[in-house]
Amino acid sequence: MKHLDNKVITCMNRINKNDNKEFEINGGFTLVRLTPKLTTLYTLFVCICIFASHAAAGITGKISGIVLDAEFGEPVVGATIRVIGTNLVTQTDIDGEYFIINVTSGKYDVSVTTVGFEQTIKKDVRVLVDLTTPVDFELIEETIELDRDVVVYAENPIIQKDLTASKVIFTSDRLRQLPNIITVQSVLTNYPGVVIGRDEDMHIRGGRSGQVAYYFDGFSVQDPFVSNSGIKIMPNALEELTLTSGGYTAEYGEALSGVVSAVSKEGSSVYSGSIKMYEGMTHPYSVYTNEWGGLQKVGNKSASFQLSGPMPFLRKSVDHFSVAGEYLHDPSSLPHNGIVSYTGTAKLSTQPAPQLRLVSNITYNESQGEIYEHRDVNNRSYDFNLDGLPSFKKEAYLFGLSGNYHVNEKMIVQTRFNHFYTMTKTAPSHVFDKYWSEWDGYSEDSNGVYNGTIDDDNYGNDYDPLVASELVGFTAGNDYNPTFRYRESKYNSIQLSIVNQVDKHNQFKTGIEYRKYDIKWDFKQFYNSQPYGEKYSSKPTYFSFFFQDKMEYEFYIINLGLRYDYRNNNIQYNATPGRGLEATYVDAEGTSNISPRIGISFPVSERSVAHFNYGLYYQVPRFDYLYTNLQGEVESGYPILGNPNLKPEKTTSYEIGLDHMLSDNLRLDVTAYYKDIEDLVSTRIYGMVDSKDEASNPITAFVNEDYGSAKGLDLHLEMLPGSRLISGSVSYGYMLANGIGSDAYEPYYSYITSQIDTIAPVTEFPLDFDQRHTVTAVLDLRVPSNYNWKLFGMSMPTNWGVGLVGSYGSGLPYTITDDFGNRIGKRNEGRLPANYTVDMKFNKDFNMQHGDYKLGFFVEIDNLFDKRNVIDVYTNTGRPDDDGAPTTAINASQDQAVVNQYDRLYDHDPLHYSRPRTIRTGLELNF
Repeated sequence: MKHLDNKVITCMNRINKNDNKEFEINGGFTLVRLTPKLTTLYTLFVCICIFASHAAAGITGKISGIVLDAEFGEPVVGATIRVIGTNLVTQTDIDGEYFIINVTSGKYDVSVTTVGFEQTIKKDVRVLVDLTTPVDFELIEETIELDRDVVVYAENPIIQKDLTASKVIFTSDRLRQLPNIITVQSVLTNYPGVVIGRDEDMHIRGGRSGQVAYYFDGFSVQDPFVSNSGIKIMPNALEELTLTSGGYTAEYGEALSGVVSAVSKEGSSVYSGSIKMYEGMTHPYSVYTNEWGGLQKVGNKSASFQLSGPMPFLRKSVDHFSVAGEYLHDPSSLPHNGIVSYTGTAKLSTQPAPQLRLVSNITYNESQGEIYEHRDVNNRSYDFNLDGLPSFKKEAYLFGLSGNYHVNEKMIVQTRFNHFYTMTKTAPSHVFDKYWSEWDGYSEDSNGVYNGTIDDDNYGNDYDPLVASELVGFTAGNDYNPTFRYRESKYNSIQLSIVNQVDKHNQFKTGIEYRKYDIKWDFKQFYNSQPYGEKYSSKPTYFSFFFQDKMEYEFYIINLGLRYDYRNNNIQYNATPGRGLEATYVDAEGTSNISPRIGISFPVSERSVAHFNYGLYYQVPRFDYLYTNLQGEVESGYPILGNPNLKPEKTTSYEIGLDHMLSDNLRLDVTAYYKDIEDLVSTRIYGMVDSKDEASNPITAFVNEDYGSAKGLDLHLEMLPGSRLISGSVSYGYMLANGIGSDAYEPYYSYITSQIDTIAPVTEFPLDFDQRHTVTAVLDLRVPSNYNWKLFGMSMPTNWGVGLVGSYGSGLPYTITDDFGNRIGKRNEGRLPANYTVDMKFNKDFNMQHGDYKLGFFVEIDNLFDKRNVIDVYTNTGRPDDDGAPTTAINASQDQAVVNQYDRLYDHDPLHYSRPRTIRTGLELNF
């Protein structure tokens, strides 16, 4: 391995090895002396952790390196390597080499001691999840005259030689400098391969929405009904956030397009934390003028904190905690579209025995707010009756326990248990606290059949055509959208895995997981006299097994793995739906899949690494595709049937890339990829409501009949900060995403009732998220506190920084139609205008005189230039503010000018434009 580069060496007082009386070294492990009371408590905790656990994504990495004699270049045998502040200790082998596994993501100081040499400490070593951090040492011979420690500041690897996948990594330091980090999605949107569709969902490398797996502290936090994150993750509480868009290993399942992994901060033996508050301003939209107003305060504000350190009254060196909380109130720029959110998270870690480490995680989130839509699915607008629009409430919590038992310095047995719960409810605002059967106008006949007036009172012919606004399409009075939705999902999961560093070249990992769900769904919609609704519950099960071998050699690194997944939806369904047919219920079938994965990296030189990966990925369809209308109710409108026998959707992915240092501070990353996507869920006509009447409405069912492909090229050029004040990067992505369907419901809404497209397509066309070109530019200017500079002879302020993130995206496709919704030309032949935006963050820090306190002032600006990008249009006109259907007064008593005014308001949909400029100013105290 390469020797260390020359670095600045400083001296400090030697740490007294006898200061902490609780520890001693024995066989490479730190021993902890426990009192009898602590032993009893820990024994109970250990029993819980060892016999219950969850299969989780990785949250740890590895440190490895070589220790050499600085004068002669010879390996130092038997030197002790310690990760300071932890119990992780090992010794160098006969070649002077060492490794330490299971190091939690974060920043550490690493020391090496041995007889005859000065103790050397390498500071600020950054450990990344699932990756190896090389840390080499050169030891200086100990002298009698000087009793000192040699301190070297680590230079973390610019090129990660063991990275065989496409991964974007955000450390806590980097997150603090970025603008617009209110949510995890806002952090990830501006990077190659990531597209935000017209539905504002995230698409990665040509994948549909809902094909990204979310993990928090290694635990899955997926809402299976929508295949998205079921809990809010606070960016300011994170130690590391990663997005893997290709080549993820066999450890990760249930994802076709990408994996988002968030790891929260973990406590240490030193107290640290932060308090952050801000207030915001934006341009509010008026439904009465269809204009955005001037910049003003609308109540946007937030307060958050993070605190970590040793647990009080316990052992400072091994009993640690980290807690964080956030209050967020964001009314947004649109009416009836705000959110109030409360989030809290806590992580406790301890070491009850020499080789056992336990960690518990608790996270809770509750949010409520309103949902604005300019027109509903039947083109009714509630702009003058906003409380007729839906409100929502979400609640989610995560509880996890994990135990790591070090059999020896090469093998770790991991057990994990977790319970995750997520619930979402939406209902009309002024009846939100009532169940749908309690709404005014609800009644049933003696047979339990609805005979009420909810539909007539709110959604039937309850409008006055002599009133201009109602003639155009606006609702009035107490009308509301009579739709109720409730979904709930919870699961318990248990997992056992083994990590074995067989030798310095091979790390073998294997694991099994069992997961038991408990899901509930309740839906009711009163759009006509035969309201549609369904209510069901189920307890599906999931089992997985994986093994992978990471082989690290000088000229190549291989990640080789295999995964097995089994799912049982655990429900019966009506196999003979239709009018007049007797229901026949059968059990749903279980499904299983095997997924091989391989990733290889080739360190071509010290400045270049090439990589290749191949993988087969499966993901179970969304639960609403599986469980909708399994009783086979076909009398309401155009019925649609769920399919519990749907196969998992499948992606075969290939990727090749090169990471190269053009110069000491200029890095180029080039990646090409291809994805073949099969068995995507779609909808097709299953039969007719009445098998004897061909004129009756069709019955539609979910099937695995869509397919597609995606290919692209990502370029990333990064200027590293080094000793300069300025750093930055430019990323370019080219992508082609083609298929025969962008969404499972697309045939149901587009083809079944169409007069032209009566069947689904069989040839591929550009998908709705086929954004051909994306560019992201990041510029960061940092003036440190020790930087002396003058302007016109005057000393200028220091300890401040400015960060800019600019993004450009070519137009998304849409299908051009006539005024009746019939397609004109090819599918998705039209293109929206290109869009761009620039976000900015300025911060100025003030070092306090007492202690390690730092007070910061910051200004964040989203959409700095207030660019109103067009993100959707009416397909018949290609415009965001004209639906091509003017309204004519019905008699002479109506003023046509007034009708035209309401028509303009009705046509102008603010959701067809990107969000306006938002400014947040605040203070942050770090200590």
